[in-house]
Amino acid sequence: MNVLAKNLLVFFCLVFLFIPKNAAAQDEKFQAIFLYKFIENVNWPDDRRNLVVGIIGQSSVQDELEKIIQTRNGTIKVKQIVSEEAAECDVVFLPKKGNSWLHAIVENTNRKSVLIVTETAGLTKQGACISFVRDKNKLGFAVNKSTLDIRSLKVSSSLLNLSQEI
Repeated sequence: MNVLAKNLLVFFCLVFLFIPKNAAAQDEKFQAIFLYKFIENVNWPDDRRNLVVGIIGQSSVQDELEKIIQTRNGTIKVKQIVSEEAAECDVVFLPKKGNSWLHAIVENTNRKSVLIVTETAGLTKQGACISFVRDKNKLGFAVNKSTLDIRSLKVSSSLLNLSQEI
């Protein structure tokens, strides 16, 4: 990634981190933007190009992410899945209402290069790679670097610098 792209990433992430959000719809838009940026800033061991993002259950984040992908990059496919299908995906997004499925998803994707992103803070300590966190009405995220390493996923230093590392 060139210097300009890194600087833009840092700028947009900082802007999004410090804008208070009141409505759930705004959260979903920001989560979709973050999710897209996570995908852009993670390297899979085999340089995958046509990524599959699985969303556990129904979530408005899926609609927002699909809008972003349509305008920026057509090589990412987004689909609604159940936990048993997680191993078939490159990225799995777990909304709050699916928290009870985290253990099964971690087990189903054990030792596979699957990026698990959760909507609930604290789940990085239970096997998720990245979790959204809310601090004083500001949306942020936490990264579990050791989980990423186990899954052979490399995350950019600029993304790590913006996160709460576990």
